[in-house]
Amino acid sequence: MNRKQFFGIVYLGLATMIPLGIISSNPVNGQTGINLSTFRSTALSQHNTYRNTHNSPDMTLSDSLNDSAQNWADYLATNGVFEHSNSSGVGENIYVSYTTASSVDAANLANQAVTSWYNEVSDYDYANPGFSSETGHFTQVVWKNSTQLGCGEARGVETIQGNQYNAFYVVCQYAPAGNVMGQFPDNVMAP
Repeated sequence: MNRKQFFGIVYLGLATMIPLGIISSNPVNGQTGINLSTFRSTALSQHNTYRNTHNSPDMTLSDSLNDSAQNWADYLATNGVFEHSNSSGVGENIYVSYTTASSVDAANLANQAVTSWYNEVSDYDYANPGFSSETGHFTQVVWKNSTQLGCGEARGVETIQGNQYNAFYVVCQYAPAGNVMGQFPDNVMAP
């Protein structure tokens, strides 16, 4: 199980495999208790900071992508699942933070999610550019041709190994979609 724990908070990335039986879901209606405007502007700023490092242009927020990402975050929180949507034509990164705290800081959650995706940079091979499940979050974050971003967040409840946690789901969607086979050399630049 790929799990990181900091100060009572457990973070899971998309590629995390959780053995069946460890998580039992107690679905609640997807909800957010954070300031979505702060969350989204922080996520955009963090994306653009990393993108600038890789010579990719800044992205802008898209209302339609924000709505789509929020709908999917609500779905994940309501149903206690951790999976990609089937939204066509967009790229997508998902993240969940488990904590016993009843709320989280919007800016911190956005920074943690984007930073966790970006940190896959350490495994990316610029000499052999292409898709890998170990680096797909990173490559989508810095993908040069992705120009629009939308993010959503929702809180659910999960029971992990008998302990109940608030689960804060993060979804970011990108247009045009990144991680297109054959286009990595032109879209993922070395710092």
